[in-house]
Amino acid sequence: MATTTTNTTLYSGRFAGEYIKAAFYANDSLQYLSVRENIEYRQVVKRIADNVVFANSTCAFAPTGTIDITERYITLKKLQFQQEVCKNTFLNDYIARDVQNGSLGVDLTEGLISTMLAGIAQNNENLIWTGEATNAGEYDGLLYLIGQDAESDINFVSSPVTIDSTNVFAKIQLLIAAAPLGVKKASEKPLIYMSSDVWESYMYANAATGNGWYTYAGPEVQRSFMGLYNIAVCPGMPASTMLLAQQSNLYFGTNLLNEWNAIQVVDMGQFAEDNVRFSAKFFAATQYGVGADIAAYSTYF
Repeated sequence: MATTTTNTTLYSGRFAGEYIKAAFYANDSLQYLSVRENIEYRQVVKRIADNVVFANSTCAFAPTGTIDITERYITLKKLQFQQEVCKNTFLNDYIARDVQNGSLGVDLTEGLISTMLAGIAQNNENLIWTGEATNAGEYDGLLYLIGQDAESDINFVSSPVTIDSTNVFAKIQLLIAAAPLGVKKASEKPLIYMSSDVWESYMYANAATGNGWYTYAGPEVQRSFMGLYNIAVCPGMPASTMLLAQQSNLYFGTNLLNEWNAIQVVDMGQFAEDNVRFSAKFFAATQYGVGADIAAYSTYF
């Protein structure tokens, strides 16, 4: 199906040479995940669980405890984004001369590429958490996989409700209480992953208690709960969602990260067409390692 291009212009006045692009939110979650590149379709994540048990000393060798080694898989899915723009759409526009000369013009082309890349980043931010591979153009996201709870070992907070400024402190405490002590006291400190609305509620609640730092400091606010757990704000998470997990336990897999920042532009003029094609292709997947080391709170599940 061809790309629908709507060009709304009065063609009156002088063009400023700049296209104002629609706003997209960034793919912020990637910086809080363990990113695995150069995966050849599938990569195995080995998990080791050892219940260390002491025993009284004996003269003979007397082994104790059990060691369990299990596997999870990061299986890539190939995705693509493609659009086609007809140059004739802009014959009555400010860039008519460029079109008559056989191009879309540098400003429009760069504006389109910039908007496309921002849209790709935003879509991936959403898919990282709530994608479902059975849907076209999606891969299984972390929250979807956690919700499936394949080994029935995720630590879910029961009866989750909508989070707002009046209950956010209590709900964060419930999340922390649900996490295993070993994770909370590990050398790799876990993060509290939260949706944007939960973070906003957290700031409002702090401001309401007289913590003025949350009123005027803006992006300089230290994202931390009680100075114990750093907070990762993830725009792609659905509302009223939080996880407590170690970064090393949440994976994003791909072939090459730079594929997510590249748009191939093909002018079809060489084939006697007036179209310009834009194409991007990339691979993606998510996975978690040890479910028992994750605490989850969400109305999404």
